[in-house]
Amino acid sequence: MIKAVVFDIDGTLTDMKRRLDPLAVEVFEKLRMLEVPAILATGNVHCFTRAAVIMLGTPHVFISENGGLVSYADGDIELLADLSLCEEAYQRLKDIYPLERHDSRYRMTDLVLKRNFNVEEAKSRIQEWGLPVDLLDSTFAVHITDRRVDKGKGLLKILDHLQLNKDEVAAVGDSISDLPLFHVAGFSAAVANALPDIKEAVDFVSPSKFGKGAYEIVEYMIEQDMF
Repeated sequence: MIKAVVFDIDGTLTDMKRRLDPLAVEVFEKLRMLEVPAILATGNVHCFTRAAVIMLGTPHVFISENGGLVSYADGDIELLADLSLCEEAYQRLKDIYPLERHDSRYRMTDLVLKRNFNVEEAKSRIQEWGLPVDLLDSTFAVHITDRRVDKGKGLLKILDHLQLNKDEVAAVGDSISDLPLFHVAGFSAAVANALPDIKEAVDFVSPSKFGKGAYEIVEYMIEQDMF
């Protein structure tokens, strides 16, 4: 039985303009009625994610900055990544590429860049330099992340905190950054706007895109008596 559901935010609950679909709000109402906690797992910063859980009425148990930061309760957080590694990679890459940095004043564990450079080429350079970081393209931005962390490792921390097994959690997402979640979760699903490789990696793909798709996934799980 599924006892918790993990959701990515951008592109899963929101559209490409980052607008929350009204049906996505109903997702959380349904899960509240089932007494199944909804856990947010996002590349967004801690303060944004904390505000989102308050507005959506979900627990203060969440994953932010692509697994670099895990919240167990309001005011109880754990940093899993080393930001200095990301800064070193940024300084070296900006000597080669016209990097444009998004506002990172609230970020604690990674850096975020605009998608205006050859990410695959830059990944090769990082590998040549032997830096322990990754470039993660979320389709909204490119994150420089500590290679030791990802959403999946953050989810393992959450499962240990909630005393749940892997097969008791479901994960819903749309992008490469969500793959580590799918590898951990007992059931995985993607919304219809997900990349082809992501769709191939999950157990179920919704008929619709974005928030409507997330709603359809929860409806499917209810119909399949997964809760």
